[in-house]
Amino acid sequence: MTNLNLLSGIQPLSPETFDLFRNLIMEKTSINMREGKLILVSNRLRKRLLALNLTSYEEYYRFLTECPEGESELQRFIDAVSTNETYFYREFNHLLVIRDQILHQLLPRTDSLRIWSAGCSTGEEPYTIKIALEQFLPSSWKGRLEITATDINQEVVQRAQEGIYRERSLRLVPPAVLAGCFRALGDGAHQVGDAVKEGIRFRVHNLLAEDPPGRDFHFIFCRNVMIYFNKNTQKRLVDGCFARALHPEGYLFIGHSESLSGTSERFLFLRGWKAPVYRLAEAAEPRRVGR
Repeated sequence: MTNLNLLSGIQPLSPETFDLFRNLIMEKTSINMREGKLILVSNRLRKRLLALNLTSYEEYYRFLTECPEGESELQRFIDAVSTNETYFYREFNHLLVIRDQILHQLLPRTDSLRIWSAGCSTGEEPYTIKIALEQFLPSSWKGRLEITATDINQEVVQRAQEGIYRERSLRLVPPAVLAGCFRALGDGAHQVGDAVKEGIRFRVHNLLAEDPPGRDFHFIFCRNVMIYFNKNTQKRLVDGCFARALHPEGYLFIGHSESLSGTSERFLFLRGWKAPVYRLAEAAEPRRVGR
């Protein structure tokens, strides 16, 4: 880090200024940037300093918080610090649960499946959902599949809309799916086909500062997002936002490393489903719920 800073003329990020950025990140995104992330934040913000011809992180912080021009920089700041790592077919057990335990109950009662991918990053999650559900849905069901995919990061939403990916993101995609749902661009890059993109609506959205992007979603996916929030923020998101947006017969899917235990008063965990799945307490069946 030191050599790179010397080469660029940028002074190292001090712990004191890092704390200022941590507070700003919490204020603008509710992301709890832990103390051990100083190098990560330093590396991510360095490009912004270079773009603005600034020589210190302190100067960049003052620009964000004190200068009128800093208002237009805030979205780029948020884009830089928000985490984006994802890939196709990640935590696929959730989709197998939908196939094996939910669809046969839900499909006879609806002519559309409405899905919200909250924190969609670069789009691998909503595209995986679309590909998988189109394979799982019986030909006798003539309804619509509607996916709303949102993220606070403007840059990754634009990349998701483009739908161009390389080997790291595609490493778990079955060869037949890669051949049938993607278009090879050369040099290891593939683009999601138009048929997969159809019915998916991407938009920039702040989970905690804006109203939900819709209502009566049958499935809400918010996986590996809440690990960046403290318990109070998690509760506000789940009980205040997702509970309002979910269909009474809907399901909430969170990451395998996450839990709502001791957090939510509105959702109950469905035991024995081989993936972390929740329903609204008033809709969950007593024999399948716990904790």
